[in-house]
Amino acid sequence: MSTRGEKHFIKFPKFAANLYDYLMSAKAIRFQINEIAEYLVSKIHQGRLLDVGTGHGRLLIAINKLNPKIELYGLDISESMIQLARKNLAGIPVDIRWGNIRKSDYNDNFFDIVTCTGSFYLWDHPEEGLEEIYRILKFNHSTYLFETYREHDKEKVRKALKSSLRQENLFIRLFGPFSLKKQLSMTYKIPEIESIIKKTSFKNSYKINKITLSGLPIWLRIELKKSN
Repeated sequence: MSTRGEKHFIKFPKFAANLYDYLMSAKAIRFQINEIAEYLVSKIHQGRLLDVGTGHGRLLIAINKLNPKIELYGLDISESMIQLARKNLAGIPVDIRWGNIRKSDYNDNFFDIVTCTGSFYLWDHPEEGLEEIYRILKFNHSTYLFETYREHDKEKVRKALKSSLRQENLFIRLFGPFSLKKQLSMTYKIPEIESIIKKTSFKNSYKINKITLSGLPIWLRIELKKSN
């Protein structure tokens, strides 16, 4: 069976995880993470928050700085990324687990908020993943997916990226655009995302908004509410 990315990340080597973590240390990425953290913290004052595809765990660090009362949970399919997240999150109370969002071991109606940043497009079975999120999310609560989309304005993105890269070191200026270009070539179009959602229990309660993060107009904020 082909894979959108899951199988590659399951076997993600440690050196690749460390390289990814270094790329994610870019000033623009840190600013992006803080923007997302601020938005999420505005939606939850206390309770349990799950970050799906938590990767290096830096979103959880940012959330903890803004509101240490929030109970933090992280899930990732890559063991090397989980090891990296645990290292980065040392000293912060957090439940980090290895696993696939298609089938988790969390209880029904367990989380007050679930989020995922830039990895939804890599799920091999997105409908199943969203159904699992629906199961573990509390009633009348929401999940927020921050996801890039393919039909962005390429010229606006080129100009924004050029401006953003001026503040970065040489390595990130060289490899950052390559990584972003690969992601944007694989990411979904908005109608494709809607088609996936409409096959799940979130089909009657979702919103998709185009947003700018860290100056880049390539992002969507997808809100999925468990309303019935």
